[in-house]
Amino acid sequence: MSSRIPRISNTGVLILLLHLAGPIFATAQEQPQPADVPVQSIPIEPNPELHSPHATLWTFLRTMHEGDPEGSVECLDLSYLTSNAIEVSGPNVAHQVKTALDRLVGITLDSPENTWNKIPDKNDYAEPFKLNAIKGSLKDAGGIVIARGDDGNWRFTEATCKAAEKFYNELEQMPSLVSKSVAAEELAAAPFPVRLRQWFPSTLREPHFVLPDYQWICLLAVIFLGLAADLVTRNLSTWIADRWFSKQAAAGETIETTEKVWRPLGRLANAATWYFGTKLIGLPSVALNVLLIVLQLFTIVTAVWTAFAFIDLVAKHWKRLARTTDTRFDDLLVPLVSKSLKLFALCVGFLTAAQTFDLPILGLMGGLGLGGAALALASKDAVANFFGSITVLFDRPFEVGDWIITTGAEGTVEAVGFRSTRIRTFYNSMITLPNSLLTTSIVDNMGRRRFRRIKTTLGLQYDTTPDQLDAFCEGIRELIRNHPYTRKDYYHVYFNDFGPSSLNILLYCFVACPDWAIELRERHRLLADIVRLAKKLGVHFAFPTRTVHLFNEQAAMAPQELSEPFETGKQLATDITGDLPDQIPGPVKF
Repeated sequence: MSSRIPRISNTGVLILLLHLAGPIFATAQEQPQPADVPVQSIPIEPNPELHSPHATLWTFLRTMHEGDPEGSVECLDLSYLTSNAIEVSGPNVAHQVKTALDRLVGITLDSPENTWNKIPDKNDYAEPFKLNAIKGSLKDAGGIVIARGDDGNWRFTEATCKAAEKFYNELEQMPSLVSKSVAAEELAAAPFPVRLRQWFPSTLREPHFVLPDYQWICLLAVIFLGLAADLVTRNLSTWIADRWFSKQAAAGETIETTEKVWRPLGRLANAATWYFGTKLIGLPSVALNVLLIVLQLFTIVTAVWTAFAFIDLVAKHWKRLARTTDTRFDDLLVPLVSKSLKLFALCVGFLTAAQTFDLPILGLMGGLGLGGAALALASKDAVANFFGSITVLFDRPFEVGDWIITTGAEGTVEAVGFRSTRIRTFYNSMITLPNSLLTTSIVDNMGRRRFRRIKTTLGLQYDTTPDQLDAFCEGIRELIRNHPYTRKDYYHVYFNDFGPSSLNILLYCFVACPDWAIELRERHRLLADIVRLAKKLGVHFAFPTRTVHLFNEQAAMAPQELSEPFETGKQLATDITGDLPDQIPGPVKF
């Protein structure tokens, strides 16, 4: 009984391996735990500067006084923002919280001990601490809360951070409970968006349509600056590039303008202006969180687009230089290098986007061991084609423009890519040949021939005399010696065979020519001169003929009787060849 083993395709193998690798991907970022210790029993050591409400408030006031924005932001729960938005909006939120503290609570580092003693200094404090416990008459201060997080650290709560802007707008004109010198120092060390707000009158700081009026004005200014940066960048880059390429161009060569090439660069300057300008306005954290994501994506896309356009521009210049060289290796190298640079730019853009949007790149990279094996099995043909292109690049079995003959294809090489090689056949069709076949197939490069052979047989009529044969053969040799393209150090022209209806002369020579068109032209010239030589010598070329002889038995003459046939044959041969030379002829000299 025969059994059949099912055949698993590459796709099936990929699905199976990815299924097995699922747990690895899921736990790539988890820290290994001891087998005998439950996860819940591992104690969490809080930051000493954030281990209690007292420590957090003290750290926050100290870092604000010292002008340490990173330390101040660490005291805030900004988990609702992306990392990039925290970097931009975090110092502004910290300043807003500090302003609310100054107007409602008035606690400073120099406040008396009885005020600081009201703030608990224990990590296991049961409830979130509301700052109205310091001054119970200030009910609004109850909106400022410090709570313990999952990591054991105490921070200003997420609700407090979200409401900080509302506090700031309502309390900005309220007199501060701290000294004017401390408030002036902290304002001088405040981030730029806070100082920008102070440049505008109070009437423009009131919010209308979600944002304050001065922020709408700044947004319009940023938009116009971005458009101006786009226009200036494109025009300046076009002017510089056109002048440089004009100097590099040969005499009489027309250079096209590079205006379209620099359009992506203008878009990049526009996106960068909008991105960095938006960060300086001090928009609300939630709005900034969304807007930065859009601008970051726009900036990354325009950066990759700009890189592609710049690579195309440089590749175009390289191609023009490659056409001026004798070797064709650079014609093959330029497309591969340009495609490699584009792939590199695309990878950099992808990694930048992943890092910007906080994608778990490390977790994915941790699971690339098994996942890479699965992808390798599923994409083995693509990998084989890639290494085939590398082999073509470094081994150089052919170059662009060569006439090659390989398995299933014959024609002129037009382009070599990462996956395949395109060959233009002699009937003008296009063959796409996978590069993996080039590593195992025999490639006959007809374009690498130094000489192209001419081998033919010239048939003369049987009535041609021996002297005519000798003169005709020597005349052809002289034609070979006189023609400009023929090889002078190796050729053969000899009476070679008795054909059915002709005396056959072998013509074997070579012509030095770079392409098939010159080969055909020089072959025509040589053969035409041979026909002219034959007419001058009175030699006629034979063609297939048949002569019918009628045999008359009565009229036939009796054959001549030879008394000594062997001696007679030797004597006639000696009369034809003459006496033996003293030295035998040496090799043929050209």
